[in-house]
Amino acid sequence: MEEDAREGAARVVLLSHGAWISRYASDPDIVGASLDVGGEAFTVIGVLAEGFSFPSPEAEIWTPLVLPPFEPGAIGLRFPALGRLRPGATPKQAATEVRTVLNADRSPSDPRPLLEAHVMPLQEEMVRGYRPALILLSAVTALVLAIACINVAGLFLAHGVARRRELAVRGALGAGRGRIVRQLLTESVVLGIAGGALGLAAAALILRGAPMLAPGAVPRLAEVGVDGIVLAFAAGLSVVAGLVFGAVPALSWSRLRFVRILGEGSVQAAGGFRRLPANRIRAALAVSQVALALVLIVGAGLLLRGFVRLVSVDPGYDAGNVLTAQVNHPDVDRRILSGEFEAAEQNARRFHDALADRLARVESLPEVEAVGLSTALPFMSGGWPMWALAAGRPAPASPLEWPQARVRIVSPGYFDVMRLRLRGRAFTRLDGPGSPRVAVVNETLQRELFEGESAVGQRLRLPAIGRDLQSESDDELWEVVGVVADVDYEGLAGTDSAAAVYLPMRQSEASPFPFVNIPFIAVRTTGNPLGVVPFLRAAVADAHPRAALDDVTTMEARLSSSVAQPRFQAVFVASFRAVALLLAMLGVYGLLSYMVAQRRGEIGIRMALGAQTEHVLALVAGQGALLIAAGVLLGLLAAAASSRVLEGFLFGVAAGDRLTFIAAPLLLIAVALVACWLPARRAARIDPLETLRLE
Repeated sequence: MEEDAREGAARVVLLSHGAWISRYASDPDIVGASLDVGGEAFTVIGVLAEGFSFPSPEAEIWTPLVLPPFEPGAIGLRFPALGRLRPGATPKQAATEVRTVLNADRSPSDPRPLLEAHVMPLQEEMVRGYRPALILLSAVTALVLAIACINVAGLFLAHGVARRRELAVRGALGAGRGRIVRQLLTESVVLGIAGGALGLAAAALILRGAPMLAPGAVPRLAEVGVDGIVLAFAAGLSVVAGLVFGAVPALSWSRLRFVRILGEGSVQAAGGFRRLPANRIRAALAVSQVALALVLIVGAGLLLRGFVRLVSVDPGYDAGNVLTAQVNHPDVDRRILSGEFEAAEQNARRFHDALADRLARVESLPEVEAVGLSTALPFMSGGWPMWALAAGRPAPASPLEWPQARVRIVSPGYFDVMRLRLRGRAFTRLDGPGSPRVAVVNETLQRELFEGESAVGQRLRLPAIGRDLQSESDDELWEVVGVVADVDYEGLAGTDSAAAVYLPMRQSEASPFPFVNIPFIAVRTTGNPLGVVPFLRAAVADAHPRAALDDVTTMEARLSSSVAQPRFQAVFVASFRAVALLLAMLGVYGLLSYMVAQRRGEIGIRMALGAQTEHVLALVAGQGALLIAAGVLLGLLAAAASSRVLEGFLFGVAAGDRLTFIAAPLLLIAVALVACWLPARRAARIDPLETLRLE
């Protein structure tokens, strides 16, 4: 209720259904009970419905958010909020109304920028990071399904050759073309439904392991399962697939000239691509299979090359044997939310001093090399953006040209923990409140501010918000004592490295920010870093009884998790590439094998008349090579047109990468030639005497 979110209101809490079951054994009297949350007493006022989770399934309790007084025009204000739109209202209309309310008290002469509101549907926000990947995987699945349908259509055409006389007899006895088409489509639909049932069973098994295979925390993945909607979709898709791969054979065989077929002596008389229309259709289907398979192979090759480039990026630090964790201090967090920034700053500084003393004991452990504190860690936080200027040089006239840098406050051991490549010196315990202010910058900021000169020994200006950038003040100058390599804090796929400034933790009072909280710990060990977790928890609890460690994991795990989605995409598409390649080769092999069986008599006669083995090999393999060449040509054209869709998924690789477009056809041709060689060898081993005797 709104009254619960007011200053001074009773402290209340809601429990998740999972927490109610696992922590309180489904106690029906939990409502009204008192719970200790962060060292303070809260009253349970309800249990949420089963299945509700927000913002993530890990959340177990919810407390009212008490907001500080709102100040219109506050610089840097960014606050997420949830709301339910009225029936018929659109996000655009809601954004307009919220923007009007936020700027209602502004005067026309107010120089501050207008407050903006960005409204986005919650479902779209939750799946925004996964939608492109899901669309890509769906397209790959559809492509493999198309190849499978083409393959089965080819098999139906081959089967129809053997049934030509049967179908001709049916037609001669009065069966109309429509009835023959219905019979053939019924057979294909039954086959499609049977295949769909097997696929559905396989999907049910795969879904059990999907949460372990999926990259990251995919929203609502645990709720995915085989239900009525999935059954209906699978049934409909099976019927459609049956109609698709059965339509071409059915229409082809329904147009047979029954009298001519009944007059033919045998099926073998219809050998060759050019003599039988069904064979020409099968050849076209085989070409289509090769072309579609090449499209998939090229796409998989691009994704694999992009993934290899991504994992080969130098992150700027050594992730081996590093443990990372986040420190939660409930008193500090509560005061920040309440707008008590001065009190939060005092509490945070006392806690940081106490924590640094306790961590010194952890650092003395034999298996620990270094311990560091920081306001940012890779993949967790990138630091605060602010202006950074070179001292003694005029600031740009336009505010749009003022250079910005990410400010990160670290303890002396942070550089040793992350093993950052450093020129100059790192911070020491002597860099405290009474010593000259020092800073370390990264290589990007050195290039931007000092124009190729070494930044070591230079002075850096870090003006606070609201200061005149054209007037230089001594209280905003910092001496640069070191330059470190660029570190990818936002992820390995970042387009460029952001300029960064590192300030010593013991000089954070002089930083341009009125409040500094250092929530991250990093520890480097000689062995398994997880072994120091109990010591870290004890150190944090000793520094403050209500502080706790959260999100404890290794840096290697964070690094691996950051590339989980591109790795999953590359492996998934590569697996489907193998399936598509196998299906395409089976199509070529099946077509050539059936052609050899049809032309057995012709080949035997050729050999009896003096044709050599190499001539027979060239005859069969040549026809297969024509199919492969046509498929590769069409596939390259289709791949060149469709590869642009993958640009958003690639890292360090162009959509028209030459190596991929050369290697993929060569791989396909090599495997396809094997599929051609096997039927050709079988044809070359035909005994002409036995063939003539059978004829």
